[in-house]
Amino acid sequence: MSEKNHGKRVAPQGRLGRLWADYGYLLVTVAVVFVLFRVILQLAWVPSGSMETTIPTRSLLVSLRLPYLAGDPEPERGDVVTFWSEELNKLLVKRVVGLPGDEITFSGGDVYVNGEKLPEPYLPVQGQTTVRGSSAFHVPEGSFFMMGDNRTGSEDSRFWAEPYVPAEAIRARTLLIISPYADSSWRGIRAVG
Repeated sequence: MSEKNHGKRVAPQGRLGRLWADYGYLLVTVAVVFVLFRVILQLAWVPSGSMETTIPTRSLLVSLRLPYLAGDPEPERGDVVTFWSEELNKLLVKRVVGLPGDEITFSGGDVYVNGEKLPEPYLPVQGQTTVRGSSAFHVPEGSFFMMGDNRTGSEDSRFWAEPYVPAEAIRARTLLIISPYADSSWRGIRAVG
């Protein structure tokens, strides 16, 4: 390095070097966005009202995906998760109601887990949970029982031919809900607790 260039940045040589200097930031940005939204986070669009009013119709979800890709986490009762439904061949979002080994029953519009009434403060209206056919579900090991918060407008574990969601089908736990439309049940950004 000559004394003339001492302390100054030396421009990369050659065509590849010039391209990197001019457009390298774009490549790095694309790589970061790819890793962020394919590995760490998941974006999902909710077109239906099955989770109203927790998740308004036509909302965007930001969910944490990394633990489900890198490990074997067990969601907790009450978590709002996304999962792949083989029966419906699409990504769904519901609330975890039944854990492996639980017995889920229904009476008087309420949900009972192992004989005890499940407190559900997240429901917009209490006492509206109904079921067709079997009124008792025994959640097998390695599976979960999922329900939407809009109990009169959700097709969920109560009604599916295969009511239990295997752990390996769970994709992410919801972190944020973005509801941009003025005609939604609420508008803004909310964290899921």
